[in-house]
Amino acid sequence: MAEEERFEAAGSVHAVSGKSALFRRDGSRWYETVTCKEGECPLQEGRRYLVTGTPYPLTPACGPGIFDRARWGYLNRIDSGISLESHVPLGEGDWKSRLPALSRQLREQADELLKQGAEPGDEARQVMVAAVLGDKTDTDLGVMDHFLMSGCMHVFAVSGMHVGLVAVLMLAVMRLLRVHPRTARLVCLPLLALYVFVTGMAAPALRALVMAIVWMLAPVLRRKGNAANILALAFIILCGFDPLQVFQPGFQLSFCVFAAIVCTVQWLTREKPLWAPDPFIPHRIYNFRERRLVAAEQAARGALVVSTAAWLVSIPLTAWHFGTWNLYSVAANLGLALLIPPMMGISLAGLALAWWPWALNACNTLAAWMASGMLGVTQMVAALPNSYLPASRPAAVNEALVVPLPRDGWSVTVANPGIVVDAGTEADVRYTLLPVLKARGFQPSGVLLTRRGKRDREGPTALATAFPGMRCWGTAGMAKTPAKWMFQPGNELAVTDLPPPLRTGVHQDFCPVLEWNCRGRRVLLIGNAGFSSLARAAHVPKADVLMIGRHPRDPVNDMEWIRATGARVVIFTTRQTCPVPEGVTVHHLPKTGTLYLKAEPNSVIVTPWKSTEHRTG
Repeated sequence: MAEEERFEAAGSVHAVSGKSALFRRDGSRWYETVTCKEGECPLQEGRRYLVTGTPYPLTPACGPGIFDRARWGYLNRIDSGISLESHVPLGEGDWKSRLPALSRQLREQADELLKQGAEPGDEARQVMVAAVLGDKTDTDLGVMDHFLMSGCMHVFAVSGMHVGLVAVLMLAVMRLLRVHPRTARLVCLPLLALYVFVTGMAAPALRALVMAIVWMLAPVLRRKGNAANILALAFIILCGFDPLQVFQPGFQLSFCVFAAIVCTVQWLTREKPLWAPDPFIPHRIYNFRERRLVAAEQAARGALVVSTAAWLVSIPLTAWHFGTWNLYSVAANLGLALLIPPMMGISLAGLALAWWPWALNACNTLAAWMASGMLGVTQMVAALPNSYLPASRPAAVNEALVVPLPRDGWSVTVANPGIVVDAGTEADVRYTLLPVLKARGFQPSGVLLTRRGKRDREGPTALATAFPGMRCWGTAGMAKTPAKWMFQPGNELAVTDLPPPLRTGVHQDFCPVLEWNCRGRRVLLIGNAGFSSLARAAHVPKADVLMIGRHPRDPVNDMEWIRATGARVVIFTTRQTCPVPEGVTVHHLPKTGTLYLKAEPNSVIVTPWKSTEHRTG
């Protein structure tokens, strides 16, 4: 191995998650992600090591909805990835790495206290821990999906809402204890900073902490707090520490939503109550019943208006960054608004009384009931039709999708609803195929396996979990593979009429050649099919678009054969290519990423997901 392909440096570990660790070299401001190929990562957070390994670049997203590692690395000052080969402990890490380690240790201790007395896998406790401490490590994917589909995922990220609630709860406790307001504010500040530190010091929480510090110190210093000035100060301070935060979705959502809340609250304070005994009677002389009615009306109206304003401001940002938005999130947030404050107050009270086991168990049980109510609200809202809407229109029945997978793999989804050809492994489905299908609005009804690898059979199981009721063809123990799938008249996917493959021992020889006929156009899905069928065909098949995989000896790796097909577009799914006739458009799937195909009466439109349209025929 060449010297430039090796990585060897001493530095500190700032975070560890599963097989990966966040490593920073001594004297550098940039990080590397150190990944262990097998088993858990042996590095420990807050320790210093001499790390040796092979560097690799962080790859950009290959399709819509997929996690963009390259952009994520740049925004988090991560230079590259390192495949770990050896490590030598060098003692304690620097103070910047020990702080996250201490924060994680305190958070894990708080997790154990909140889960005390619960059975493993208790979803209510998972919701409680994630909502109070922002720790989603042990939260089931199904639970997170309910909050995601209902537009309430912000509950699991410690933000201004959490910090504000904690501040209000602590001030309320101080008031009940008859502590002087100035002293109460000074006592609350270190406790609030401790809460932010334990929960991981996320950017929204730090922003809220800065604002809370200024807001609480203003009366102490005999100054009047202004929400706009405080928000601007928090923005300047956080950007001074890390200017790249401006490009992160959480940072943008945090500031924009809070700005909308501030503007809405200021407008509501100037508005008169909709219900009043007499518009000419001052509020101060209302009786008890009239005051309660006015307060209830103002609280209900304020909650509805503020939630709606925050929801409207978040729609453009969620549509831009995540390609979706939630239709009923206002209703879900109004339901959670009644449960989150008491649940957080009771949970924090249990942590404060952890020295008294009976009180801790009682608080945990009561808070778990409220967390169950939160989960029920999100499940009910997520089950409503059109709850989780994509920002783009759903794919049509005359469209297809070609998605690159790791290790020179590929997957094709034909029609909508239609058939997925080769889903790949379980990891391929979860992290690559599913995000693209959801981003483009595809709802497959079946999956066809053409490859017979053991790991390739894991993909359909993961795909069926996301799309219940799917059928599977192409492997033993499953439905018999038909010769044709009809989506609409004139729109079908079929196995080509070619001679059966010979028993050559080549793995690709068992992969069939498929053809998609739609609106008079034909797309030939050759993929990794074996050469024996194509070489013995009586006639060269005709097509408008060819999709060619790895074919070192096949006739498809020949310019004259491609010319005989009449194809105007060739898609190479792997890095292996061949010369093509003049005038033929070529797409290299590993370079272009996901491709969109749309069959029209006079052409097939092939569109790279980050490029312009190319017409064929």
